[in-house]
Amino acid sequence: MKSKVLDGIERILARASKRVVCFVDDDSKINVKACSTVRSAPCPDCQSWSDRLHGSYVRCLTERPSLEQQVVIFVEIRRFKCPSADCPRRTFAEDIQSLAGRHQRRTRSQARALQALGHALGGAAAARLATNLGIHASADTVLREVRRAGVGKQRVPPQVVGIDDWAIARGHHYGTIIVDLERREPIEVFAGRETTVVADWLRDNPSIRIVARDRAGAYSEAVELALPAAQQVSDRWHLLGNLRDNVESMLHRLGPQLRQAAQQVEVGSVPMGRQGLPRGTALRGWQRLSDDRRAARLARYEEVMALHAQGRTMKGIARELSIDHRTVRKFVTARAFPERARRTRGPTPLDAHRGYIEERIRQGCHSPRLLWKELRERGYTGSRAAVRDCVLRLLTPQGKDPLVKQPPRTMACPSPRRAFGWLAGWKKLNPDRPQGDEHERFVEALCVLEPSVAVVRSLTRQFLGMMHRRHPKNSTNGSSAWKAVV
Repeated sequence: MKSKVLDGIERILARASKRVVCFVDDDSKINVKACSTVRSAPCPDCQSWSDRLHGSYVRCLTERPSLEQQVVIFVEIRRFKCPSADCPRRTFAEDIQSLAGRHQRRTRSQARALQALGHALGGAAAARLATNLGIHASADTVLREVRRAGVGKQRVPPQVVGIDDWAIARGHHYGTIIVDLERREPIEVFAGRETTVVADWLRDNPSIRIVARDRAGAYSEAVELALPAAQQVSDRWHLLGNLRDNVESMLHRLGPQLRQAAQQVEVGSVPMGRQGLPRGTALRGWQRLSDDRRAARLARYEEVMALHAQGRTMKGIARELSIDHRTVRKFVTARAFPERARRTRGPTPLDAHRGYIEERIRQGCHSPRLLWKELRERGYTGSRAAVRDCVLRLLTPQGKDPLVKQPPRTMACPSPRRAFGWLAGWKKLNPDRPQGDEHERFVEALCVLEPSVAVVRSLTRQFLGMMHRRHPKNSTNGSSAWKAVV
């Protein structure tokens, strides 16, 4: 394998009249030393050939990696004396343009690799990929190589182009970009988006037959002035944008119907917290501290069980996690996370009034403040917070039926934009994105309340389904135009 690598390097050096002298291979780098076989060379100014050797020096060139090893070539460069007395140049170095460019520290092969990456990905992305491939270069270096490559072969005259604006300084200065849609590559970028600027460029390209543009009037006028026979079309992104704007304007007028449909969709009861209180209820300091400690114990329990599943011993787990081995044994032998027993309640001043509180709650009084005032009149001397906690426990007890059944929780009224996404069923085109059943129930309720929404839903989903069948890849991935619009 090493001989094949060396043979390839020798062929590259032979083009520049070099010969391999030494080949050093270590774990991470291959160092190749090459001497020059040039006996004479022409002067770059007067073109006079000279065989009068003046001296030599060594250039260090990096080549593309081979077998995950960096290749560095140390090339001898000979310097000659110019024989012409009229030439202003006294000495000159031999030419190795076939191997590396002037003043460059990389070979032509590595430079072409950076140019290909730069053309495909740009500066920063190409530099990151080049580093993973073993070619160390910054984003500026990649862009410099792309500029040095210059313009490639002459492009075929464009026939189908897309025109759009881009912000040089958002809100102040804009430019125009023109893309060849058949070859999927930009062909022109210039400052300004005025009608005259775009029309001048279109006149210089009379081969254009189809122009895809946005809804800007300046581009429409430019096409009509320069290429009146060209067909103007809208791309998929703006088609979806037009659809969204029109449906949203209709949904904005149906605010009462949206709220009524949301109230008909039940999404479950009020979620409860660990303390037996409705989620969102402000907890006391000791309750928050209890929850934090339980979360820490649960995390430690999961760590112990994960290590035990890997085959670790109990004492080994205890040493690794710096906990007592008896705690590890308790976690491992338990069938589930061992909850700590709740502290038993002793007698309180509220016990004598508990029956009265339950009766008042059944009558419909759920205000802890009002109940506290009534209990004060009955001789209660405790705090209002104790009454509040008792009322909440009676309304939402753990493991028992509540005294008063809580009403089901309904859906919050969505915005017109979100309702349009549910109406269009866009998540069905993205099976990786989960969609709740309540969204479809909301759409069904809205269609019953407003029959025109059912017609819009049918037409919208037919249109999106047609686009999905024509462009399945662009309709399902995360970078699709549909995701950008919705």
